[in-house]
Amino acid sequence: RSLASGAILLAGIVLAVIVRLPLLDFKSVDYFNERVQAYPLIQAQGFPALASSSSNYNPPYFYLLFLVARLLPYLPMTAAVKLPAMLADFLCALLVYLIVRLKYPQGWLPLCAGLAVLFAPTVVANSAFWGQVDSIHTAGLLACLYFLLKRQNGWAMLAFGAALAFKLQSIFLAPLLLALFLRGEISWKPFLLVPLVLFLALIPAWLAGRPVVDLMTIYVRQTSQFETITMNAPSLYAWVPGTKQVFELLYLPSLMLALAAVFALVVVIYKGPARMTGSLLLELGLLTVLVVPFFLPKMHERYFYPADVLSIAFAMVSPQFFYIPLVVIGVSSLSYIPFLFNAELVPLPALTLLLLIMICVLAYHSIRQLYAPVGSTELARASM
Repeated sequence: RSLASGAILLAGIVLAVIVRLPLLDFKSVDYFNERVQAYPLIQAQGFPALASSSSNYNPPYFYLLFLVARLLPYLPMTAAVKLPAMLADFLCALLVYLIVRLKYPQGWLPLCAGLAVLFAPTVVANSAFWGQVDSIHTAGLLACLYFLLKRQNGWAMLAFGAALAFKLQSIFLAPLLLALFLRGEISWKPFLLVPLVLFLALIPAWLAGRPVVDLMTIYVRQTSQFETITMNAPSLYAWVPGTKQVFELLYLPSLMLALAAVFALVVVIYKGPARMTGSLLLELGLLTVLVVPFFLPKMHERYFYPADVLSIAFAMVSPQFFYIPLVVIGVSSLSYIPFLFNAELVPLPALTLLLLIMICVLAYHSIRQLYAPVGSTELARASM
């Protein structure tokens, strides 16, 4: 069996690479943003280019581009700027494999889960085609959940800090971490690792010459971008007009609504008397990364990427919910199309309704698990 699984794994990896190669030449509007503008500067100047303040991306991604420029100097730029995220695709697949293997140490399901990640439409499109980097911070979030399942909370917080160092949207998982802290599942000490990682991630750019105040306010500047209530995201605000007037009217109320939703989520998890099993933790992780971007304004369609990947792991661990990744990934895939191809196959409000139904299904099942009679949960967290 090990020989057969090894052959399938190798074939899957090769096929995943082959699928991505023809997509590398595609250049979306986002291709011409500051990341691509920074790469020639990194090639020409090397380490001093990290001092450039022309980008509002956090520096760690540019460290990866620096390594690509040094190690693969003749790689075409379209491939070079996409390479870090494509490699992270495989890291996400590995982490989903490890998560599923906690429940199924034997058999084919962990391998199937990992390969499903590699060929998920949004995973392939996000990095190889679109040139986005959502797989990088998602890998950090998956690692965080994996170590939480293993009860290795220090490593979990290091992974969360690394995810947050790459992308602010990693904060979507924070409500679950807060609830686990309130439940006594995580002590306060591991949380100190998160700001430590964030600070260490800025040091190379600071040494290159970028002002520390500029570095520490990157995420603040990011939050002030865009004045649209939703950026093609299948969120709650897909049902309202995307005009500036609507944005100005609803922005603050929508933030308050999102805060209320997060507060309710944290309280429900915190107050649940049932034991935190591995499958329940995974389900709550998925629910959290769905709820937060669903209620927040100014969300891009790509911000449901962590949910896309995590839904695969969840469905493998809880196969009665096999339809969850089909719907979640399907909704995300269809929401990508208007931006990438200037076409709308399914109206965004319809996609939003489908996603809301999945959120309600997960919320209902999670609450039943959390508030089940004490002693009725049968599996320890470390064993899923």
